[in-house]
Amino acid sequence: MDFNIFDLLLSNKARKRYREYKKAQFTLFMTLVVRDEDDIIEQNIRFHAAMGVDGFIVTSHNSVDNTNAILEKLKRENIVKEIIYKDTPDHKHRFWVNDMVKIARDKYHADWVINADADEFFYSRSLNLKKGIAESEGANMIWLDSLFYFPYGNDEDFLKSSYFVTKPFLNFEAEQLGISDNPRYQHLVNFPCMKSLHKTKGFISVRDGNHSTKMRNRIKSPSVDIRLYHYYIRGYKGYEEKVKRWEKSCAYLPLDKTGAIQSFVKAYQEGKLLELYNDKYGKEIFDFAVSQGVVTCNAPHKSSNF
Repeated sequence: MDFNIFDLLLSNKARKRYREYKKAQFTLFMTLVVRDEDDIIEQNIRFHAAMGVDGFIVTSHNSVDNTNAILEKLKRENIVKEIIYKDTPDHKHRFWVNDMVKIARDKYHADWVINADADEFFYSRSLNLKKGIAESEGANMIWLDSLFYFPYGNDEDFLKSSYFVTKPFLNFEAEQLGISDNPRYQHLVNFPCMKSLHKTKGFISVRDGNHSTKMRNRIKSPSVDIRLYHYYIRGYKGYEEKVKRWEKSCAYLPLDKTGAIQSFVKAYQEGKLLELYNDKYGKEIFDFAVSQGVVTCNAPHKSSNF
């Protein structure tokens, strides 16, 4: 019988592809807590659906813009599976997320869940989040850090911009530059912002902000495939609306140890919000951050190394 090495190689590649295919055969859901996010919520959900998320469960808290209409449209398309409306004055993020995870697990038999906010985009270099999750074989919780969008000069079309805080100053670097105690540079200095995604089996609870997950027999792993792009501040207009919402619910917000929320609310009340915003996100600080390599051009659609 003739032996052909190429047939053997093709056979091995086929088996490898099949093993990878089987590893990625599970149900993946995403939970979202949103409030007045009509500038980004549809893009977020359609993006993650294209990345392999099977279904979405969304809690809408006191939304008064077009967010709810968008969610209802996506539900009619069977992309969003559940919408939970909340009209309480306080924001019980952790409890709402825990409830949504249980719905995903018990009603839709989800195997993995990504708990996200509307401004967070989970990008897989394989263009398939299930494959990205399968790369962390053996883990029941995967963690990754955020790349924060830098909004200078892109108020209207932020999703097409490429500038992110990708290499924040380490604490000793900030001290050497004399900026460690200056609130103007706070968003450029190294800060832990770990996010987690997890299996539903063994799930106990999430922390506020989805920064970690309590699991039975937790086995955590850093992601080798998935990167999180965070559009926390998308431009002045949207941020002014965000600060107005903070002002209304300030008594119910969790304590912000950095003082950023309180400082922006105070600046808004004193009519100095635009001045403060430009001081933190204007051309001068943008040029400084780029010159130091802290802010770099590193978005999914333009990145050459991801």
